Amino acid sequence: MDLTRIAIKLRPRQAWESIDLGFAMARKWFMPLWSLWLCSALPMMVVLALLPLPLWLAGLILWWFKPLYEPTLLYWLSRRLFTETTPIKTVFRSWLKIVLPQLVANLTWRRLSPSRSFVMPVVVLEGLKGRQRSSRIGVLSRETHAAGWLTLVGLHFEIVLELGFILLVLSLIPQELLWIDWQSYIFDPDPLSEWLHHGCALLAMSLIAPFYVSGGFALYLNRRSQLEAWDLEIGLRNMAQRHQRRPLAGAVSLLLVAALTVVGMQPGTVDALTMDPRESRDLINEVLAENEFGRYQELGYWKYIGEESDEEENGWLVEWLQRLIGGFANDLAYYGEVALWLVVAGILAYLLNWFIQNRSLLQGRGGPQRNNSRQIPSQVAGLDLRPESLPDDPAAKAASLIEDGDYRGGFSLLYRAALSVLVHDHAIEIVEGATEGECLSSVHGVIEDDSSAYFSRLTGMWQQIAYGHVQPPKEKALLLCRDWHSFFGASSAE
Repeated sequence: MDLTRIAIKLRPRQAWESIDLGFAMARKWFMPLWSLWLCSALPMMVVLALLPLPLWLAGLILWWFKPLYEPTLLYWLSRRLFTETTPIKTVFRSWLKIVLPQLVANLTWRRLSPSRSFVMPVVVLEGLKGRQRSSRIGVLSRETHAAGWLTLVGLHFEIVLELGFILLVLSLIPQELLWIDWQSYIFDPDPLSEWLHHGCALLAMSLIAPFYVSGGFALYLNRRSQLEAWDLEIGLRNMAQRHQRRPLAGAVSLLLVAALTVVGMQPGTVDALTMDPRESRDLINEVLAENEFGRYQELGYWKYIGEESDEEENGWLVEWLQRLIGGFANDLAYYGEVALWLVVAGILAYLLNWFIQNRSLLQGRGGPQRNNSRQIPSQVAGLDLRPESLPDDPAAKAASLIEDGDYRGGFSLLYRAALSVLVHDHAIEIVEGATEGECLSSVHGVIEDDSSAYFSRLTGMWQQIAYGHVQPPKEKALLLCRDWHSFFGASSAE
């Protein structure tokens, strides 16, 4: 390891300064580091997708196998830091040699170690194991706690980025084509929603990984620099190189020292050493009087100490100002307290108003809730919701239409029959111009969870057929018809 080729300036740094240095390295070399991480993680994701595993388990395994993707980033970064350009192909030729050492331990009892990025160089770069590794980590980790905070903050940033990507994707999808709502996404996600979740998670992990590895590596470098005095070693080497470049100056310096030594050995010098103290003092003063030793200058300045008469004359003014400032401070505190109570009263009034308007949500979800004074719409989004316009058994009629190949007609009948039950039997407020998404939002929290989940699936299939012209599997469609009676069988239409 040639310290003279290092691409950063070595100096004593605090732990947070070292992490900031690592982030700077990650920003400078982000694309190679990001590419290395994706080249390791994407094949793993493809393999997990081909295996017959639940999607949530595949996502958990993808996250757990992070120690499989990160050593290549550290290997490349350690070479690049010493101005050694290593192609990505070369790194992957040595992939097994970089990743395999102590992989089992890294994926089991060491996986949840908060200082994983800080101690990873001990295995990947120094190749230590067993007692040597433990002893080395004990020395490096002494009085260093920033690595744990780096892991914690990196995990939170991953979660924030993942949620941000999911919100971005869902916000770009038109409301008519949105196949899922937040409640179904969290409690009953379909395979497409799970793939969206895992894809956004992979992207978030890939963006945080270069900063996480570089931050831990910078902490490791700073700790080694402190223990082994790398900055002092580099300074001494630079001094030696400068002296090697100037041999003539060195020779002249040696001759000058020799001449001064000879002059110091003359008899006059010996006499000066035995000079009387008074004569020595006069000689010193004479020498100091020369221009080379600077000059003596006396300076003066004014300092106000006040007068008793002025204090007596201006005492009333000072006292008046003190009373004025004190009264203003008291008034400010009083008005601040009044404003605080007004804010509290406003919050309480808002909560009371919300409770009055939404008290139906707090009265339980079972059983129909009727309001005879409300105006029941006869149509919603062009669909006739009058009970007399529906057949006696909407589910059976819809299944018959689906058997004949009329998926659009079957799901239209099933969907408007469900809306009719919600409007007439459950007294749900739905305006005539409401969209499918608005109808779904009105249902959540009012009816039972199972019925709400069924209506969400029904709405998603109806949107796929009506707007996306996507025909679902026949068995799935017929199953939805058979389950209709379990949730909306007590219809006024029957």
